[in-house]
Amino acid sequence: MILGIFENEFVTCQLDDSLPVMLHRWKQAPPPKEFEFILQQILEEYKLLAKSYKNLAWLVDAAELGELDEEVENWLVTNWEKMLFEEAGVKVHAVILGQSIFADYPMEKFKQDAEKKFQKFNVHLGVFSTQQEAYAWIKDQI
Repeated sequence: MILGIFENEFVTCQLDDSLPVMLHRWKQAPPPKEFEFILQQILEEYKLLAKSYKNLAWLVDAAELGELDEEVENWLVTNWEKMLFEEAGVKVHAVILGQSIFADYPMEKFKQDAEKKFQKFNVHLGVFSTQQEAYAWIKDQI
């Protein structure tokens, strides 16, 4: 069952308790500080849900996110990766990308960087074109 967690003008955050997976779907790119704030809010929700859902996966639908500015890209690498994989303990992380190569490059870079840095934490990362592909992969990981 899909349960709503929160929604605003930039993102919809939900829990699919049948898998389980926490999904957040970007509607549009927020300003850089708002982007960071929203991700931290989603992370706090993840931490709470992970107490009740063993092997909770993280799924980002970034198809509508658009291009990220350099400040956000740097924050993803210098702060976000550690928060996500070390502090929150996310083990399965999937991203759905859009059509823009310029928008997708930072997410692909994030995936490659995180795979190297967090290998010791047994983190599984995947990049997909559709939610169906991402779900199939997540099922194989958990």
